[in-house]
Amino acid sequence: MNFFKKTPDYKPNTNDVQTPIVTINAQGQILYSNTAAKRLFDRTDMTERNITDLIKSDLPSIITGSGNSVRKAFQMSSQGERYVLISSKENQDEHYFIITFEEVTKDYVLMNKLIEYRTNMDNLGRNKNLFLAQMSNVFKSPMHSIMGYSQAILEGMGGEADEKQLKYLSIIYKNSTELYSLIDKVTELSKIEAQLLDFSYKNYDINNLLNPLYADFQPKAAEKGLQLIISTDFLTQKVIYGDMDILNIIIRHLLENALLTCEFGAINIILSDKEYVEQGKNMLKITVADTSIPIKQSEMPYLFNPYYQPDQKSRIMLIKSLNLYIAGNLTSQLNGKMSAESDVSGFSIVIPTDKKIETSKVD
Repeated sequence: MNFFKKTPDYKPNTNDVQTPIVTINAQGQILYSNTAAKRLFDRTDMTERNITDLIKSDLPSIITGSGNSVRKAFQMSSQGERYVLISSKENQDEHYFIITFEEVTKDYVLMNKLIEYRTNMDNLGRNKNLFLAQMSNVFKSPMHSIMGYSQAILEGMGGEADEKQLKYLSIIYKNSTELYSLIDKVTELSKIEAQLLDFSYKNYDINNLLNPLYADFQPKAAEKGLQLIISTDFLTQKVIYGDMDILNIIIRHLLENALLTCEFGAINIILSDKEYVEQGKNMLKITVADTSIPIKQSEMPYLFNPYYQPDQKSRIMLIKSLNLYIAGNLTSQLNGKMSAESDVSGFSIVIPTDKKIETSKVD
């Protein structure tokens, strides 16, 4: 049965939207796809194809329950093990559907791992991590939709908005982004405590770690009028052995805390191994410090324990404690130690680099 008297001329005003969006008719034919959708499916010829060519599912499964934000994961066609969450909204006047996608391959694979892992669980703590990982997708999906649609309106889709509306939309987008980040941290925490992270040790050039960190955080520091300074003056070996990806996560969480705390001056990343080399040890010390007021000893229980929830614990304090707990836990899994600096505002980690460095080859 054909629902159309005429083909709707639906096309958003801009492609500068990060959320993948397509519109389809009641038969599943794609009427429009934005740039983000073409990137996601790695296709430039999506228009006039059928949505079921891209998604391994029948059309009713894709659009049934239209209007709901939380949807089950669908496997993408001809994309190997890749999955997307689908949110669909029907335009009842013209009988077309607006569909947004969120790639959840990592979360989907993690979910399967957690389901398999659950059969061997024997205590409440592990069940808690399974629950948090499962619930994270329930929370993240509607948040992703809020972020996507508010950004789309800010970019001009749906017509012009006045200054007051744009102001409110900016607030919605900012706060939903912060909440999404917080949910992400809780998910990350559950992965760590369930020991689902994979560790990969190899030789790597420390600059391959530092350069992307600087590129990502320098603009954020500049927005607050801060300098971001990286010092390697006391580093004798530029090629070290360890897990670069895990160390990257640790430093990023410490940098996020520094950005939350510091209001003026600079944030310093200091790397050193000279004192340990002189003692015949293979250790690396990394300090992330800033020019704000040093941390009080009375604040330590709040900072290092995200489960400690006194009445006065604020959202910022919760984010800080999550960052520090994740950084400290990962440092321990690298057989290292993390500590607060007593004379400055900041934290240091010390990790072993026990394997002999093969300077002739860097992986």
